[in-house]
Amino acid sequence: MGSLFSLSRVAALCALLLVAVACGTTAPTKFYLLSTLPGSGSGPSHPAHPTAIGVGPVEVASYLDRQEIVTRHGPNELGISEFHLWAEPLESNLSQVLVENLSVLLSADPVSLSPFPGPTPVDYRVEVKVLRLEGKLGENASLVARWTLFHAEGQEALPMRESSFSEPTQVPDYEALVSAQSRAVAALSREIAEAIQAVLQGKPKR
Repeated sequence: MGSLFSLSRVAALCALLLVAVACGTTAPTKFYLLSTLPGSGSGPSHPAHPTAIGVGPVEVASYLDRQEIVTRHGPNELGISEFHLWAEPLESNLSQVLVENLSVLLSADPVSLSPFPGPTPVDYRVEVKVLRLEGKLGENASLVARWTLFHAEGQEALPMRESSFSEPTQVPDYEALVSAQSRAVAALSREIAEAIQAVLQGKPKR
């Protein structure tokens, strides 16, 4: 009887030890940033129109305004990652990436981020609202954004547009997802840059 009691105590202690080890082992937290376009070869070496462009405000949908990276599980289901996080607020990262991408694509000096310095800092300003920026691991990343181009005086140079992009991820991990999201933001940047160039040439792109 005593030996059975001892064995049961040993089994219980082993079980508690396994639980403690499992609870003490957590996945390492990883941090991510969207990447920008390469700094050369994407735009003219000398701008035909020395026009100053402003970016902002840039907003993201409320469900994206968090440190955790959001993924799509189904039409009505989202995933919030505990261990895969944005290294800075998504709005800030996205704003800076758009500024740098447009600087490359337009060769405009400078492309400024809101709030703009000086009394009349820019000739044109683009506002962006990101409605969707997530995706399915191993499948694709999606970006849906509404944007409007304004004259410096606040008048619309182009009416509001809604752009949608999808990029394959292929590898089922978060690094591949963020890389695909960066490509989608690059595609949005190209669309905005083409619209700005069309306005500067007097032929707004419809």
